Amino acid sequence: MKVTDIIASRSDDDAPYYTFEIFPPKTAQGTANLLARLDRMIHTLHPSWVHVTWSAGGTTSEKSLDLAKAAKDLGVEVCVHLTCTNMQTAKLDETLDTLKQFGIQNVLALRGDAPRGEEYWVASDKRFQHGSDLVKYIRERHGDYFCIGVAGYPEGHCDSSDKTSDTKYLLDKQDAGADFVVTQLFCDTKAFGKWLDEAQEKGLRIPVLPGIMPIQTFQGFSRITHMCRTFIPDEVIQRLEPIKGDDLAVKDYGVELAVDMIQELWQEGVRGFHFCTLNLEKSVQRILENLDWIAPTERKSRKRATNGDAANGQAEDPRLSALRSSSAGGIGDSRRMTDSPASWDEFPNGRFGDARSPAYGDLDGWGVSLKLTPSEALQKWGAPSCPADISQLFVRYLEGSLKAVPWSDEPLRSETSDILPYLVRLNKEKDWWTVGSQPAVDGAPSEDDTYGFGPAGGYVFQKAFVEFFCSYDDVMRIQEKAEKVERETRKRKITFYAGNVESESKSLITNMQAGDANAVTWGIFPGKEIVTTTLIEEMSFTAWKEEAFSIWTEWEHLYPLKTVTRDLLSSLVKDRWLISVVHHDFKDAKGLWDFLLDE
Repeated sequence: MKVTDIIASRSDDDAPYYTFEIFPPKTAQGTANLLARLDRMIHTLHPSWVHVTWSAGGTTSEKSLDLAKAAKDLGVEVCVHLTCTNMQTAKLDETLDTLKQFGIQNVLALRGDAPRGEEYWVASDKRFQHGSDLVKYIRERHGDYFCIGVAGYPEGHCDSSDKTSDTKYLLDKQDAGADFVVTQLFCDTKAFGKWLDEAQEKGLRIPVLPGIMPIQTFQGFSRITHMCRTFIPDEVIQRLEPIKGDDLAVKDYGVELAVDMIQELWQEGVRGFHFCTLNLEKSVQRILENLDWIAPTERKSRKRATNGDAANGQAEDPRLSALRSSSAGGIGDSRRMTDSPASWDEFPNGRFGDARSPAYGDLDGWGVSLKLTPSEALQKWGAPSCPADISQLFVRYLEGSLKAVPWSDEPLRSETSDILPYLVRLNKEKDWWTVGSQPAVDGAPSEDDTYGFGPAGGYVFQKAFVEFFCSYDDVMRIQEKAEKVERETRKRKITFYAGNVESESKSLITNMQAGDANAVTWGIFPGKEIVTTTLIEEMSFTAWKEEAFSIWTEWEHLYPLKTVTRDLLSSLVKDRWLISVVHHDFKDAKGLWDFLLDE
């Protein structure tokens, strides 16, 4: 069924309609849990259709298509996002033909990220410069089979210097055959209304769905609004600033803000809405309940139906069983489906989180990238010509004179000040480039401005860990030292995972056993079970390793072929290893750093 037919069916009774956007999780178990979560969301929150995202260049194409088919099999119409820049025409044709085989008739045609260099984009079709080019191509090849959506930018596209031209581009998409519009996220409903009025005055006739992204974390909200150049009204800033360290309060305000925005838009005649869920369920559920678009009683019946699995005597949906038993390596290839409404991603604190979470590793919705425009990146990082230049970039970042490195475009967290001298020494003395770390914490109040998370009245604990890029020889020395500590103390005080760009999960170098999971951040709160927000184990480390090395490649491709910097970065991608080292005594604040820095 086409999106336009769904919209037309809802217009007769003036009823709301809304969509959920999801993305392919980073791990197989996260995908399995997303399917269980999505099945629940479809049948209790009643989205009109579901969007499945697609990364730039189609790097998640196989996962996106598998997820789209699985969602379709769960009984909901699906709209698949497609980008055309850096996309081979043959791959685009294959994707569209596959969607037809799946019975999926809806696509969202996007331009994708701007080119970063001629060599990097050599495989792309020169015909695809704008989203309208993709719309036109789909229409020429497939006629009216597909219902085609396009993106709209109420505050202007972040790459556009002339905001008035954005409306022209939107009208070009309509003229090329677009059927509906989904907007980028925004917080200012008045700006959206003004933009929509102006677009309609100039000839926009197709339906427009405003993009609503419930705030899940202060950090994620700050990142995505910065990258999209989203205007944040003063009243939103004033509400968020006092609570930014309280994850639960931030989520509550995110629900409140979304409800207020939707009600304001409803008064202006808007009836359709697009929710960027970030693969999370609770906030969207609460928004719909607060709007009285779903009945609160459904939550109670849902809890009885889904808070357990076969172990609790609940029968499994046969569609999920079929998905789970699909062929090895496919989207249903998983050991278990354990998602429940009260799950591990309520407080997604830290780099790793829990790899079982459908939202693991992507709480800003942006995915893997440098988070900077090419011009910004080149200005900040220059043209390194040797490893010492890269060490200097990391030292400058740690000391505050450089605002970003490829693996982080944000200021250091306040907790880093406790371990800053150690991190500087690792980078300066050993050329170990640190991309993640935390100090040991022994029972900090959950309200603590530096270490706290979750509800008030609790306590937070952390094991010290650090992750960095180093040589293979360095990995071997760390392994030998860890074994020596274990022999001398008869305790495994130090554990680690290490991998290079080529190593798969089974070929990691580690002293952890298969199936081990290492909780490095957890909280204890009144009336709640222990909440573990950061786990380091094989699955999560492997997913992060793949992302970390892909960022090396992104950085490499900022520079022309056969330049010193391009050759340097290319060699480092091949030669360096990512290692994550944990010290298990959270009462020993210096233990990890003494282990790494003592010769």
